[in-house]
Amino acid sequence: MTEHAPVQTRSMDEIAARIQSRYHTVEEMAVAAIREAILSGIYTPGQKLRQEELAVALGTSRIPIRAALRQLDAEGLVVFSPHRGAAVRALDPADIEEIYRLRVILETFALRAAIERISPGQLDELSTAADELDVHPEGPHWLQLRQEFYRKLYEAAATPRTTALIFKLRADVGRYWLSLKVLHQKGSEHRIIIDAIRSGNAELAERWLADHLAKVSEELQRRMREPEAPGRQ
Repeated sequence: MTEHAPVQTRSMDEIAARIQSRYHTVEEMAVAAIREAILSGIYTPGQKLRQEELAVALGTSRIPIRAALRQLDAEGLVVFSPHRGAAVRALDPADIEEIYRLRVILETFALRAAIERISPGQLDELSTAADELDVHPEGPHWLQLRQEFYRKLYEAAATPRTTALIFKLRADVGRYWLSLKVLHQKGSEHRIIIDAIRSGNAELAERWLADHLAKVSEELQRRMREPEAPGRQ
């Protein structure tokens, strides 16, 4: 793992301007905007979400903001209390350990299914993406490329429910990598996956992925125990 300067993120105003026309109701728009702001690191774990400020940023009243925060509380991204207000939900090391254990189960299952079903065209597309990832400078764009690489990989498995669960779990922990200013160690990891798929060696691919996720989990738990970790101030 390597440490970097803070990742530059978009503002809530930019998110609101981009998505306002996509939703039929103000409440739907508010839910989507606040969710994206949390998952992209604009609002960090433990940070207070003030209804007045959100209403100004989204150009709406407090009523749809309050409803949106209740919805995000139900999704597990926000802790909302009528009396204490709302804050971004913070995970603890035990939560991280559980999430990564689930990811190992789900992602190795999806990886094996992808190896069995992937088409030559899909594999060529993934191979090109892998080469780009393994040489691209680290930063926000690299994280987006990585997200797309795994989305294409797991979509090739044709297991949509599993894929949806995987990316929910990835989003839950991904916001912590942004908050802690830590990016994954780079190397030839994506080429390892492509080579294993080309050779049809599902066991090698699953073993590498499980080991990789276990190491990431340990590193993230260690960083979260540090006094300055988000949500611990």
